[in-house]
Amino acid sequence: MTKFKANIGGRARRGGALWWTLGVLAGGGTLAGGTLALQTRQPARTSGMTADRAVASKASFDVTTTASGELEARERIEIRSPLDQESTIVQIMDEGVWANKGDVLIQLNADPIQQKIDDESLRFRTESAEFGTAQTDYNIQEKDNEAKVRQAQLKVTLAELALNQWREGDVQKKRQDLSLGLDKATLELSRLAERYTRSQDLLAEGFVSKDECDRDEVSYIEAISAYNTAVLARDVYEHYELVKDEKSKMSDLDEAQHELERVKLNNANQLANKLTRLESQRERVSIVEKRLAKLKQDLAAATIIAPSEGLVVYASSMERNMWGRGGDGGPLQIGQQVWSNQLLMILPNTTEMVAAVRVSESLAGRVQAGQRASVKVDAAGGRVFDGEVESIGVMAETGGWRDPNLREYTVRIRLNIDEASLKPAMRCEARLVLDHVDDAIAVPVQGVFSEGPVNYVYTPQGSKFVRTPVKLGRRSDTRAELKEGLEAGKQILIREPAPGEIIAQAWDTDVLKTLGYKIGLDGQPMAEATQPPPMLGPDGQPITQPKRDAAQQGDNKNAAPRDGGQRPPGGNGKGKNGGGNRTGGSPRPRG
Repeated sequence: MTKFKANIGGRARRGGALWWTLGVLAGGGTLAGGTLALQTRQPARTSGMTADRAVASKASFDVTTTASGELEARERIEIRSPLDQESTIVQIMDEGVWANKGDVLIQLNADPIQQKIDDESLRFRTESAEFGTAQTDYNIQEKDNEAKVRQAQLKVTLAELALNQWREGDVQKKRQDLSLGLDKATLELSRLAERYTRSQDLLAEGFVSKDECDRDEVSYIEAISAYNTAVLARDVYEHYELVKDEKSKMSDLDEAQHELERVKLNNANQLANKLTRLESQRERVSIVEKRLAKLKQDLAAATIIAPSEGLVVYASSMERNMWGRGGDGGPLQIGQQVWSNQLLMILPNTTEMVAAVRVSESLAGRVQAGQRASVKVDAAGGRVFDGEVESIGVMAETGGWRDPNLREYTVRIRLNIDEASLKPAMRCEARLVLDHVDDAIAVPVQGVFSEGPVNYVYTPQGSKFVRTPVKLGRRSDTRAELKEGLEAGKQILIREPAPGEIIAQAWDTDVLKTLGYKIGLDGQPMAEATQPPPMLGPDGQPITQPKRDAAQQGDNKNAAPRDGGQRPPGGNGKGKNGGGNRTGGSPRPRG
């Protein structure tokens, strides 16, 4: 089995040749069933070759990086307590069992809910009866209102008829009677006046007696009185009785109309009261009905059914994995109290698994969706699974109080698995293939050092070593490409030399210029301002990061360098002799 992470220190290690072999294997390996494909040409061992030396050789290798993490189910379902109140567990499926869709996962205590259902059912029947009474009262009020309006409307109609009868009948008849009486009195007065005149003439001639003449005079006087009475009766009627009768009839009509309006207003008020009571009772019934339906829903929800198949994992186990052993509480068990919306179980679908690994922010920009990867799972007997990068986290995660300067991104790798019994939270180690180098001069990364902007290797010169500047190309965690500065077949030292082993000499500026290094006015090599590669999203497009303000930048003065290397011990960036530190070495193991 290929070793995934080389842990090379600053001193010579036993088995240096073994590290050289591992570097070649890890650099060019395509892991598939334990078979490695690597194109390399190793020169024959030369004289003076020791375990702490390696030979620069032409090789083809993958630019890889390793990252650790844990397995996760690509799809998982959270099972939470669906009740709005605390409850207790009366039945629970064992952890680690494969649950099928429709299986009973957890049975919560439903006795309090059933008691509430019984109480609410009784209240529902009572409120429904009250609602029926209110509905009947409302209907009766509507009928009463219609009857009262009809009666009031009838009185208005009768008053209108009485007024019209008086105007078109009684008044005309009365006027005719008065006119007839006046005409008769006028004719009678004219006749008696003429008769009285003749009686006086006849009395003077002696044809009638005095008594007859007097009787004619009395009749004439009575006729005058009758005439005056008829005229007075006509005038009294026209000026008084007619007006009085008209006002009386109009008053009766107005009173009937006002009574109709009063009846309508009173009906509306009484009907509104009945409607208010009806709506209030309807709302009461609706509230009780909804509460009863919710309780019945809770009663059914107290039996938690698996919505789909998956492996039963208790939430308490997830919490122990997160916080370590010794966390509060134990695994879920019968009799344990749970509260509303508490996470109880996870149903991960282990037929599709992903490896969630963490990579340094200096390498995150080089990771893209679709890149190849191989994941080693120790709990699966050390098996290695092929995979493909599915997504890269958008936000970096910090190392917490243990390492506040650590910035890592979570990379999710979709695994190609068969019938392997993989489970969530299994530790894993992934090797991500970032690039591929074809037929280039390569050396182990532990043999490459740096001083400021200059990268160099130690080459033997007699019994000692001299710094030889080189131009680096692409690097993996085990191999580094040398573009210029060293020929194939040359030996290099793959450890940090002792002070007495180094031939101290200044940099040759001409050689540095040839390698592409810039020389400052003071004759010293200058560092070029480089921009780290952009983060790429799942769609292959760069992810724009928000600009940090000065305060945030000031907080990260001591952050880890972005070139992928680790900050050297002591933080001064210089080695023991010649001022060197390793570049591109193996990542520091996570504590």
